[in-house]
Amino acid sequence: MNKFERLSAALAGEEVDHIPSGFWLHFEEDRWFGKSAIDAHVEFYDQTDVDILKIMNEYRYRMPEPVTSFSDWAKWKPLGVRNGYYQGQLDLIKALSDRLGTTVPLFATIHGVYICAFHGSRRPECTFDDPHLLTEHIRVNPKAVAPALDAVTDTLIELSLASIEAGATGIYYSSIGGEKFRFDAETFETHVKPFELRILKAINQARVPVILHICKSDTRLSSYVDYPCDAVNWAVHESDHGLAAGRALFGKPVLGGLDDRSGALVEGDVEDIAQAVNRIVTEAGRTGFILGADCTLPTDISIDRVRMAINSVRSL
Repeated sequence: MNKFERLSAALAGEEVDHIPSGFWLHFEEDRWFGKSAIDAHVEFYDQTDVDILKIMNEYRYRMPEPVTSFSDWAKWKPLGVRNGYYQGQLDLIKALSDRLGTTVPLFATIHGVYICAFHGSRRPECTFDDPHLLTEHIRVNPKAVAPALDAVTDTLIELSLASIEAGATGIYYSSIGGEKFRFDAETFETHVKPFELRILKAINQARVPVILHICKSDTRLSSYVDYPCDAVNWAVHESDHGLAAGRALFGKPVLGGLDDRSGALVEGDVEDIAQAVNRIVTEAGRTGFILGADCTLPTDISIDRVRMAINSVRSL
């Protein structure tokens, strides 16, 4: 099997010659954009031989003025994509498609509606996991925030489709907002989720595979069961759903298994990684499964560790 055939089989729940793997990390900041970003992705692929390559997206949604009052949300308009704010990201996808597009499936990263609205409100990144203005405004006056979420949604639909046109094999959609500490289920499902469903349904019309990443810890996975996607990835080690339970909940293939911040992959030796991978496959099974991590790996992780995990699962 080549990597496209292997991925298709895994997403269809069919037998594979070996279990595919997908890992990624944020590169150093001086390698986020332009030729440096292209080279960083190619080097990562050459060093790891991953079965799917996620194209990182370091373009944080930006609006000209910070949000300070409810009325500011109504001023938002969709950001430019082609020949606009995101053109550099499309150029990155196109360049990687030209170099690797026939070799490995390329998944374009699309950050979800809630995190884009947070970035657009121009609040410091370090405040994201604390109570902040966007969360409070959605709780208190969701109708005031809706025009901004609508503008973000239109932008992300255009960006997703443009990413596919630029050469992405599929979309890696990263959702934030479903954490139990952030909103109750009704608030998330009424005032955030409908915008995400619009994006995913638009992507589905392009008939490309979609990996849903449910970001952060202590997420309410039940809120995501009807998201249209082909595979699901979440923080198994910070959830009450392991791989088998998550597969049963979603009824879809799953990606993940290894902790991205501690444990065998980050701290263990070759034997530790091999044993961890073996335990994960025993739980997840050989079909409908892609080995990966809970989330993005540390920037400074040894690439040798990533390759050890990939080699371990390929040997089973």
